[in-house]
Amino acid sequence: MEPFYIMVFAAGLAVAGLFFHVLGLFSRLLRPRRVLGYQRRDDFLSDQERLCLGTVEEAVGGNYRVFPRVAAGTVLTGDRSFGRRRRRAAVATLSGRVLDFLVCSAADAHPLCAVLAAPAEASRRRRREAALLRAACADAGLPLVELTLADGYELTAVRRELLDAIESAEVRIAPTPEPMAADEESLLAELAAAMQEPDGRVPTGRVRR
Repeated sequence: MEPFYIMVFAAGLAVAGLFFHVLGLFSRLLRPRRVLGYQRRDDFLSDQERLCLGTVEEAVGGNYRVFPRVAAGTVLTGDRSFGRRRRRAAVATLSGRVLDFLVCSAADAHPLCAVLAAPAEASRRRRREAALLRAACADAGLPLVELTLADGYELTAVRRELLDAIESAEVRIAPTPEPMAADEESLLAELAAAMQEPDGRVPTGRVRR
């Protein structure tokens, strides 16, 4: 009788395996088809960036909304008083650039203040990115606050800096630029040259990622 029970047990295993195989086929058929093969980033914001976001939100209060990782090109665009080629060049220059945080009015989501949050020892590439965004925001009259990523913040100081920037945005006052380092001056000279090129393109290998 033992061989009989062994055969019954083996048949049961085979039926169970077939059942789970068919179940797996149905589940794959019911799942949306993945055409491009993307997945969500696990590191959208680092721990320090999340802490900075929470600090900015607490500093500005409930009358404002803070959005992280906003593409600069969705906030800034080429000046309509310039020609089409220069506008296209201005838009292309901002391609791939990101504002770490954007403070907007809670009432109508109007952008009031951009925030850059960089490590204490930022790379040269990061400094060049900051110089570009600093110049673009100043040109557009969008106040820009720069914070250093840290494990803690003085909330009162951050609140004062942000609210002062927001108040200046209400009257369309562009922030006074600080003295630039040599590499920042070089970057801005390259950008100015790019804007003047006949085809309106940013030179390859200069400031684009």
